[in-house]
Amino acid sequence: MFKRIVVGYDQSDGSRDALVLGRRLADRLDADLMVVGVVPAPTGGSLVPALPATAYSNLVEHARSGLETAAAEFGGTIEIVQSSSAARGLEELTERLEGDLLVLGCDRTDPGKVRAGHKARVLMQGSRCAVALAPVGYRDSERDLSLVGVAVDGSPESAHALEAAVEIAGGRTLRLISVATEFSEIWGFWGATYALTELGVASREAAQKILDEASGSLPEGVEATTVMADGIASEELRKQSAEGLDLLCLGSRGYGPVRRVLLGSVSSELLHEVYCPVVVVPRTAAPDE
Repeated sequence: MFKRIVVGYDQSDGSRDALVLGRRLADRLDADLMVVGVVPAPTGGSLVPALPATAYSNLVEHARSGLETAAAEFGGTIEIVQSSSAARGLEELTERLEGDLLVLGCDRTDPGKVRAGHKARVLMQGSRCAVALAPVGYRDSERDLSLVGVAVDGSPESAHALEAAVEIAGGRTLRLISVATEFSEIWGFWGATYALTELGVASREAAQKILDEASGSLPEGVEATTVMADGIASEELRKQSAEGLDLLCLGSRGYGPVRRVLLGSVSSELLHEVYCPVVVVPRTAAPDE
């Protein structure tokens, strides 16, 4: 599944976090590592003036020097591309390089947290390959991907996320997480109330069935612990990310173009704040008729 890992690198602290995560994933998966950068197109546009030739040459040389330094320290090969947009350049370059996983860093949040910025969200609404985000300060972390979690909900998308988690875990224990919807015992207004206890029981039974089926689908020799939580899915997954997970795998939204990463409501809300590296995998199959 993951044979070539591409890291977006611009010499910022966040991109160095991404580089450390990319190297650890490449070592775990025995995958090739590509360190790539994007520079603005020299021609400018209707709102952006063209760069002077000397300034553009200096910009490219600075970017290339940074990539070469990073590749020398972490291994891997480098590539640089011109584009009017960092997100577009990364997407096009990753496709050209046939990358399976694009790793990005984060900024503008507290150390130890992931918060998807604009570039990451753009790439997570159409990327052909899986996208991973490294937490702020990950470059100083000693975490070694010992415990990989995966959110399961019985969909084909979560099954594909489970496959990715099994590969990344590399024989180590997985944590399978399913979230049952939490219902109040009584709901209603204006004197009319309705008992929702049975709905809560049914939701927990469904979540347990999903966990049992996911556990039963694991390859021989792969062990997993299971967690069934009650509540709002994004909040419960966020709690799990803070409880010892070294990486969390998520599936894409259940509709849209096949073989594209698409954030659903749960993953979109979760990526406002999560406490471990996150991998979102693309859809691989159309919904059942």
